[in-house]
Amino acid sequence: MSFPDLLERLPQLSEGIRGRLTANQPLAAVTWLRTGGPAQLMFHPADEDDLAAFLKKLPREIPVLPVGLGSNLLVRDGGLEGVVVRLSAKGFGAVTDIGGNRLRAGAAVPDKRLAEAAAAAG
Repeated sequence: MSFPDLLERLPQLSEGIRGRLTANQPLAAVTWLRTGGPAQLMFHPADEDDLAAFLKKLPREIPVLPVGLGSNLLVRDGGLEGVVVRLSAKGFGAVTDIGGNRLRAGAAVPDKRLAEAAAAAG
């Protein structure tokens, strides 16, 4: 199964983007259980600024699904329409101790890393 290529229909999506855009990306390649059909468009943003620039260009009617590491993700074999935003640990995996026994964690921090940071912060 494959979807119509959003990049052909909306070429402005790739202008000025530093991350990687892939049409009809099999989601089985990014889930821990190795299941799932294609994402109509997969976006791997370089960082928060890259993600914000991309989302500003994306028409509101196109669905967006953000995903992290794919450890708790089941995707249907028919795939997903719209854009799947894959948040990487490199761009979205920071853990910061903000004081007062609190941490700020990025959306793609592995659970183990967050637990270790929490233990270290007390």
